[in-house]
Amino acid sequence: MAEPTLEDRVLIRELYDRMLWALNTGDVDTIRALHHPDMETDRWDHSKSGVDQVAAAAAAWPDDPVNRTRQHHITTFIVDADPEGREDCRAVRFYFLVTEVKEPPRIDVRWSCYSRDIVRRVDGRWLIWRRDIKLNHDATA
Repeated sequence: MAEPTLEDRVLIRELYDRMLWALNTGDVDTIRALHHPDMETDRWDHSKSGVDQVAAAAAAWPDDPVNRTRQHHITTFIVDADPEGREDCRAVRFYFLVTEVKEPPRIDVRWSCYSRDIVRRVDGRWLIWRRDIKLNHDATA
């Protein structure tokens, strides 16, 4: 089982920073570039989505007056070896908050979540491959 190197950890964290920036700003091209074409997300409501749905959400984000104020903030971020022992994969766990501004200047935390993901290295680049996103409390959905 390949333990993540320091370089893996830095590159994977940058992958997520770029992905969330692209989501927050509606950058569909970057969203597509950072996800594996077969990416799959299992959300807290048990719905499934792929890269097309993430790209569509990013495209719509800036058009809504509240959504365009939303920002994702990563807190604890851990990169581990892949639990199935795949050399080209790493496990990623992190908490994140999503803030929004409904009534300026007040900033609210809209969601508090965590994610358990698998990233895959393709042609020397880490890509988001599997996501499992959960709310820290189901009543906040």
